Amino acid sequence: MMRTMGTTTVETGELSRLPAGPILMRLRRLLLTTAGAAAAYTLLSTGSVGTCTDTPNAGGSGAAQVTCANLVLHPSWIVYAAFAVILFVAIGRVARQASTVADALRTLDRAAIVIGALAVLAGLIGMAWLFLVPHEALTSGGTLIYPFPFSSPELTITHNP
Repeated sequence: MMRTMGTTTVETGELSRLPAGPILMRLRRLLLTTAGAAAAYTLLSTGSVGTCTDTPNAGGSGAAQVTCANLVLHPSWIVYAAFAVILFVAIGRVARQASTVADALRTLDRAAIVIGALAVLAGLIGMAWLFLVPHEALTSGGTLIYPFPFSSPELTITHNP
C-alpha cells in the first residue's frame, strides 16, 4: 500500500525497508514467543492429585475417620518474572550494545531460546514432582519438599468422621 505525504512516498506494511525493520520484526517474534512460552508454562505447571485414607478412630468407637488430601500445582510468579527480566535485558542489550543488525538479531534469538527452554524446563520439573510425590505421604503427615521456584503447590487436608 502506497501513501503519499507531501512529496514523500511511504510504503506501509514494509517494515523490512526501515533500517531497524528486521530488528522490529524479530522483537515482535520474541514477544510472541514469550507469550507462547507463558501459555505453555501455565499448561505444564497446572495439575492436581488427591487421595483419601480410612484411619481408625482413636476413641475405639469403631467408626473410621476419612482423611483426604488434595495437592494442587499452580504456576509460580517467579517464572513469569524471569520471562520479563530476560525480555527486558535482551531489549536493553540490543539498544545499548548491538553494533550491527546481525548482533541485535542474535541477541533477540538467544533470548527467545532461553525463554522457551525455561518454560519447558520449569513446567516439566513441576509436573515430574507432582507425579513422583507418594500418595500415602499426603495423608500420613510426611514431609514434602516443594519444587520452588518452578511451581507453586497447595496442599489441602480434610478430615471427615
